[in-house]
Amino acid sequence: MEYFLIQVGHLKKVADGSEVKEGLDFTAELCVIGLAAYFEAFCKNEFAAVINICPGILSAFTAKRECNVSGRGLLYILSAPRCRLGSLVAEQYDFGSAKSINGLFRDMLNIAPFSKREAKKYAEFLSDRNLLVHHGGVYTLKYAEQKLASKKMGRLVHFESLVVNKSDVNRWAEFLVRLATKIGNATAAALLKSTASQGFKCNVERKKAIQALGNVDNPQAVLEMQKRLDPK
Repeated sequence: MEYFLIQVGHLKKVADGSEVKEGLDFTAELCVIGLAAYFEAFCKNEFAAVINICPGILSAFTAKRECNVSGRGLLYILSAPRCRLGSLVAEQYDFGSAKSINGLFRDMLNIAPFSKREAKKYAEFLSDRNLLVHHGGVYTLKYAEQKLASKKMGRLVHFESLVVNKSDVNRWAEFLVRLATKIGNATAAALLKSTASQGFKCNVERKKAIQALGNVDNPQAVLEMQKRLDPK
């Protein structure tokens, strides 16, 4: 959670430094793409951490969906300095949509991070991100049918581009931070509840790790990590 907040902070700082006043802002475009990448990674890492912290939680997950680990993966786990089973399991699944994320966390901890409204808004964000990544921001017919007025489509499709600016970066960043906070808090609470109900051993260090999945209680820790990551 702390690391995701630092990543978002860096992107907002980069976007705010753009001097573009109007028209295409390539810096803002790259920041939107970065936000999508970091948020997807956060969801995947949060899922992986649940298993890394409490491997026994896999018993509930594998009862609902198939989960295979290759022989090479097993050898990697045996040689890893710390438990990495969750990281290996997470690689097998798609975290690219609200539906897939909800499904994975539901099967793992019986929680659904996205509400219907949040899932719809996240889909809008991904639609912009996908247009930027796969089409350089140039309007496609599919995108136009979903988001543009029909009278404008003829002169915009395959010619004009989506324009994003620093305010868009900040708007989407705030949305994703709220989502990440919700996911983190729900994950931590559900894992603590699950460990208690299923009789998993949860020592002091493990409890600290579970708490770290959620909201940041110690802002100073974020600042200290920021200094380590930022050479300036």
